[in-house]
Amino acid sequence: MQITSVVNQKGGVGKTALSVGSAAALAERGLRVLLIDLDPQGHATTEMLGLPEVPPQSPSLAKALTKTWKGPVEDLVVTHPRSNVGPGGTLDVIPTSPGMFDLIRRLDNFRVPGWQLARVIQFANYDHVIIDCPPALDLLTNNALAATHGILVPVQPDRTSIRALRLLNDQLGYVRESVQREPIPYFGVVPGLYRRPMSTYAQAALAELQEFGYPLLSHVPLGVVMNEAAAHGTPVTTYAPETTQAVAFRQIAEILEGYRTRYPAPAPVPDADEFVFEDFITEVAQTRNDNDNGARKKLYDLLPKKPRG
Repeated sequence: MQITSVVNQKGGVGKTALSVGSAAALAERGLRVLLIDLDPQGHATTEMLGLPEVPPQSPSLAKALTKTWKGPVEDLVVTHPRSNVGPGGTLDVIPTSPGMFDLIRRLDNFRVPGWQLARVIQFANYDHVIIDCPPALDLLTNNALAATHGILVPVQPDRTSIRALRLLNDQLGYVRESVQREPIPYFGVVPGLYRRPMSTYAQAALAELQEFGYPLLSHVPLGVVMNEAAAHGTPVTTYAPETTQAVAFRQIAEILEGYRTRYPAPAPVPDADEFVFEDFITEVAQTRNDNDNGARKKLYDLLPKKPRG
């Protein structure tokens, strides 16, 4: 199972479109694909794929990441019904859910923040996992980077993307050291969201981006067809299969499939025997309720007493 994170802390660069388009193109090849909407804004879930958010009472990604729900990953998955899928393939989605916006504070209470997403998906049965990351270098993005085999980075051909790429490189180094994993490779940089023909300014910025030395993949230029496909809750590879954008996503999918046997897995997920703040609070609250006969007990009254010698 190859895990690819689509990441850029700069918003509005086509990250969600790249996540959805690449995942759909892989499924079209007959591969089993899981798309994870890790962005609390949920654009992949609702705007691009027309799926509903998870009801508050149901199992969700937010609950799984904080261990308030501990069931199998299959219970979080919905299959997208409006995609062309090759024989033997599937396009499954773990949608966004209520509680995602509050996750940063809660994940920060874990002793080793960064491994929660890897634990949730470690037993999933797919050929490819595509993670649509939030537009921020935060704990959610760190979770994706800890688990990933490599990254796709959508960029606009302008100089703000050059600075964003430098900041991303710093974050990759931080995650590598904090979770003690192998270096995170670039599967590719994907230029997009520009008007054709490309302006002189955009061409100069693109030349600077190429100086980083990362693989430059097929361009995904602006096109109203992307908005039309999203309005129908359908990937552009299905909605308008002959367009420039759909062809680009298929070319990117071919490259991702070629990487599947080339890159080693990230570091093993640590055993889940660490102290978990959320579990501790839940257990203390339950113990307090069980022992409260009407008088509110103090928290230290519930702690085990050491025998006096």
